[in-house]
Amino acid sequence: MQYDPPGKKQVPYVKRRCHRCHGTGRAPCQFCNGSGQVAKGRDKFGNTLFERCVGCFGTKSRRCTLCGGEGFA
Repeated sequence: MQYDPPGKKQVPYVKRRCHRCHGTGRAPCQFCNGSGQVAKGRDKFGNTLFERCVGCFGTKSRRCTLCGGEGFA
């Protein structure tokens, strides 16, 4: 509870939802920007080769770093 000056009511502290994960605790991966794969290189024809992201292992999301996965900041 937050304490206000004497003569005022006590206002309970309200947790607010995290603005990055919107309260889910999961945020888009910062390595792959939520795609689940990163560029590995190019083949002999110049086409881009992709591999699974090492940050999220292809799940496209990680634990939110702002709220620590709790959902509230």
